[in-house]
Amino acid sequence: MKRVMWYSILAASLVLAACNQKGAPKADDKMSSDTKMVKIKLSELASNKDFNCGMNLEEGSIADTTTYNGKIYGFCSSECKADFLKNPEAALAKK
Repeated sequence: MKRVMWYSILAASLVLAACNQKGAPKADDKMSSDTKMVKIKLSELASNKDFNCGMNLEEGSIADTTTYNGKIYGFCSSECKADFLKNPEAALAKK
C-alpha cells in the first residue's frame, strides 16, 4: 500500500513539473522569450535602419517592430519604437 502511495506522489510531481515547463515556441512567434529580441529577417523590414536613432540594424539586434503604411520598421529598443510612433512622418523624413 505504501508503495502505491509513493508511486502516486511521484506521478503527481512529474505532472506538476511538466505543467511548469515552458512550451516550445511556435514557428510563427516573432519574439524570443530568452533574448527579448524580435525574430525577424532584415529582408522583411522596410529598411535596416532604426528611423528614430539612426542605428543600423542587424539580424539579432532588432528589439521591436511596428507596421506603418503597410511596411514593417525595426527598432533597437522599445523606447525608439515609442518615439517613432509619436510622429512617424517626421522620423521617416530623417532618411
